[in-house]
Amino acid sequence: MFWEGHLAQTTHIQDFYDRVLNLTGKSHGLRTTCEQICRNLLLSFSVEDATLVVAYKSHWMTLLNVGKEGIHYFFPPVEYQDSDTFPFHQVTKAIRLKKCTLVDYKNVRRLTLPLERRSQIIGCMIVDFPQNVDTSQLSACDFRYLGALLASELNASMIDAIIQDEHSGRRIAERELQIRQHEQHNLQKQLQALHDISFKLWRAHSIDNMLFIAVDEAKKQLSIDRMAIFLFQPGNRMQGTYGTDIYGNTVNEQYFESKIPDLWFAPHILQQRGEYLAIEDNTPLYHNLKVVGFGWSAYISLWDEDTPIGWIACDNLLSGMPLPGHLHQLLKQFGFIVSQHLVRRQAEEKLIQLNTELELRVAERTQALQQAKDKLEKVSQEDPLTQVANRRLFDERFSEEWRRAERHKLPLSLLIIDVDHFKEYNDSFGHAAGDQCLKTIAATLAPIERRAGALFARYGGEEFVLLLPGQDQQAARYAAEHSLEAIRALCIPSSPENGSQANIVTISVGGCTVTPSPKSSADAFFKLTDAALYEAKSSGRNQVFMISDDGSNYRTP
Repeated sequence: MFWEGHLAQTTHIQDFYDRVLNLTGKSHGLRTTCEQICRNLLLSFSVEDATLVVAYKSHWMTLLNVGKEGIHYFFPPVEYQDSDTFPFHQVTKAIRLKKCTLVDYKNVRRLTLPLERRSQIIGCMIVDFPQNVDTSQLSACDFRYLGALLASELNASMIDAIIQDEHSGRRIAERELQIRQHEQHNLQKQLQALHDISFKLWRAHSIDNMLFIAVDEAKKQLSIDRMAIFLFQPGNRMQGTYGTDIYGNTVNEQYFESKIPDLWFAPHILQQRGEYLAIEDNTPLYHNLKVVGFGWSAYISLWDEDTPIGWIACDNLLSGMPLPGHLHQLLKQFGFIVSQHLVRRQAEEKLIQLNTELELRVAERTQALQQAKDKLEKVSQEDPLTQVANRRLFDERFSEEWRRAERHKLPLSLLIIDVDHFKEYNDSFGHAAGDQCLKTIAATLAPIERRAGALFARYGGEEFVLLLPGQDQQAARYAAEHSLEAIRALCIPSSPENGSQANIVTISVGGCTVTPSPKSSADAFFKLTDAALYEAKSSGRNQVFMISDDGSNYRTP
């Protein structure tokens, strides 16, 4: 016969092929063929394990398994389960090699049979022969015709099965498409309604207005009898916002405040994160926590990330209409939209409040800083004992007024005032009395000259200075004489050890008036004024001595 020149020369393998060809010629379908081949492998060679892997939808998948529990056929093929018996890497290796092999493997002889059709591997069968069966005279070539038979049957049957599967799937898909198109048509208006509601919520001018729109528009657009929104408060409590009365009117329910009720829906949307919707049919319907009817009731949770912030309640109290199936997802989406807008608006209003508080605090802080700055500036420019300008401020103003007088060719006058015999006064009456004396003298001399730009300052120790910008020698002499008389008028008792006949505290004043020029300097001007003071003190004190840049001098009589 045809097989005699090609099959192995053993009666055993010949009998195997005779039975297989006889049975497969009468079989109908891939499953019958595969199972008959496996049963004959069991009958002829006591095969313990076998697997048939096929290429199906671009994956290597299991079509058939043989084991201790029998023969298992899978169609559609199932995902290949990697195991110690048939590691997947051996399967892929055999497929890559495209070669029949029969080798010893652990305690068995393993036949690897790639199934090739039109130069393409479409499957692979792996068979384990037990060691107690004599297969020493068998070779891999003895089974290549089995591979050809399986490949032919597999190719034809798989193509047919796939075509039938695709036809069946197409019919199912067409029916599902019709159903989905119908549902899509029904949902399209609802989804557009959700979009419209979201846009109106976005344009709401406040949280209160937004909550009213959410309730009122959702009832109209989603065809829901009643709806209400409740927000959670600290202490496991909730407060109403806007809701629906038993007549279907949208009403303000902010008056309602209660502990969160222990009803059927509470655990679903509070304790189990992710359950955004709880629905129950034939359940009591409530208004202000009082039963007002029976029907379906739905509760949609509102969340700020992982924190529940409230819920939306709705029911069919007015119409008694059943809950449409597509409304489940719409309610979830509606809850998500309301949550987003509510959290956003709360964050915006909180931010506005924080910004207002921050602006107020910044204004207060700025004012406090300005006050502190003013105080610091005043302290930095004020003599701490006498509270008149200090030497630092005088030095700054002296330089400024010198440059200004030089630029505009104006006169500049300066008086240096020294308290006579002040050391003896301190020694006699003590430093506290000395300080008080200086305070009194400063308070008396400070208001002597009030014309713009004039500056009275403590220069150091018992010395004071009076800067008179824009004033000539006559004005300076008047200020000096006025100062001299003002201190005399105080009649502050002097130290008996100073040798003065006046027996009162007096001052000596040295003054100078110049018109600054590039040839003169502020330092020379100050030294000239200091020399005038020295002349007044060396001439007996309690007097004024004035020097002018024109060479004229003046001394009080």
